[in-house]
Amino acid sequence: MKYHLAVLLLLLAFSATAQTLDLEKTYAVSKEAQKGFIHMVNSRVEDRQFDVVYRVRAKKNQAKFITYTFDTDFNFVKESEELIDMEKELPEKYRPKKYRGENYSVEGLAVDPNMMGTLILKRKVTNFKWSWFFGGYTVDVDVAEKLKAKTDDDKKLFYHSHIEDNTAGNVMVLAGEKGSGKDGWIDHQKNFHFLKYDINLTKLADVSVNFETPHAVAAVYGYPTLDTDTKTDMIVVFAPLKIKNYTGPKISSLKANEYTYVRVSYEGKLLERITFSSPNSIWFIDDFILSKDGSVYLYGPANDETDDFYESRLTYEGNEKKKWPRYQLGKIEKGKLQFVTSTSMDDFEAKLRVQPDGKKGDPYKGRRVAFTENVIGPNGDIILCGQNYGMLRNGKGQVIGRGYEDLVMFHFDAKGNLVSQYTMNKKYKGTSPDYNFFEFSSDGNFLYWSYFDVTGTKAVRELDVAIEKPLATPKMAKISLKTGSFDKYSEYGGGDNFVHYGGITNYFKFQDANKVAYFGENKKGSVLWFARINLDK
Repeated sequence: MKYHLAVLLLLLAFSATAQTLDLEKTYAVSKEAQKGFIHMVNSRVEDRQFDVVYRVRAKKNQAKFITYTFDTDFNFVKESEELIDMEKELPEKYRPKKYRGENYSVEGLAVDPNMMGTLILKRKVTNFKWSWFFGGYTVDVDVAEKLKAKTDDDKKLFYHSHIEDNTAGNVMVLAGEKGSGKDGWIDHQKNFHFLKYDINLTKLADVSVNFETPHAVAAVYGYPTLDTDTKTDMIVVFAPLKIKNYTGPKISSLKANEYTYVRVSYEGKLLERITFSSPNSIWFIDDFILSKDGSVYLYGPANDETDDFYESRLTYEGNEKKKWPRYQLGKIEKGKLQFVTSTSMDDFEAKLRVQPDGKKGDPYKGRRVAFTENVIGPNGDIILCGQNYGMLRNGKGQVIGRGYEDLVMFHFDAKGNLVSQYTMNKKYKGTSPDYNFFEFSSDGNFLYWSYFDVTGTKAVRELDVAIEKPLATPKMAKISLKTGSFDKYSEYGGGDNFVHYGGITNYFKFQDANKVAYFGENKKGSVLWFARINLDK
């Protein structure tokens, strides 16, 4: 009896601190619209309206577009229909921002090193096919013949890493010189080149970065990699290398924790080269944040020694079960290292915050996390968000992919010191990471963390596509940046409505007020659902 009373009190307390909806509305669509799928959501800021456009099969090579127009308070304005000949060019109003035609191809370069690591460039054709259901392009690459190097220097390069621009066909390659003679075997890890080639194998840039002693490539950051990624600089972090079991003359005079950060612009200009001391010598950098002001943050787990030399990224990447004893966060700003902090697992455990349901949750213990979102707050705080993961297996025990588990979030202050760790337990494992969104209150004191928790699936058939459609429940946590604790927590949709999962817009941030809204459907797909939250109330 006491147990049931405790649960009831907990539920009442939990509900009392829940977020209050600013507005929630639904609208039933026609049975004809239900036979198709949501083609796009088009926002018209100047009219303070937005359109939800359904695409429905009509006659052969034709499609009917049914448009439901709403105002910014989700009031229904009008419904309209239009029959479109799909063999002609699609009218602009029905083209999503990423849309460049149903199918198109781009010639470019493929980077494909051989078994000895020699840099090989080949001709490729990248084929883009638009998926209306998923709201993006599927990419298929055909690799053709090997291209001959235009100069002798290009024949003697060792491949390290690269980024590809599939829209222009260019590539930027990090390569090392292949030496000769007794000690030439190590030259490719001393003398590096940032190379940029166009589709005709014309060398557009060649930036040399040389070291007196061997270095390993510890981490690489750069886009574009796929069709619509924004062009950025290429950033590489190098770590001093000590060849395992090597018994020859001394080849490394650096300390094991002396790292070097290099940044090269996409146009091929050396922007920064900074050597710094890492608190710990083996730093597995998970990812980078390129902030709007040009600052770069780098983060990932580390060892707890200062004299263990880095081996290779592959060595640590392949061991996903490894538990690291430390976690490091660094910041580069205006050509200078601002800080690199090192946080222990004991500190993570001490700063773990109780979850909204009163459960303690599990602290980060150095296991790999798949980070999917990050944000820099108005006060310079750094927020890293991801999920724990394990391996999914089929009935025969065979690994079929990752299973994404509990959500984790690290909150660091502007100097890189851990403020809090948060976790959100999940009932179901997902085959892909959950979506996350971050907003701040106008006074900068609170962080609003929205995430879409996949709580089930539903088999659907929309035109020629049959899939298990994820049913994602939107959830929001309000976190006090001053105290580092959960202030409020809410779940939306009441178990009947779910955000639209996929390429269609499902999260709105209003421009004239600090408000956000979720957009989705009921489980059947017969009713549109809108929910708006005021972040300053």
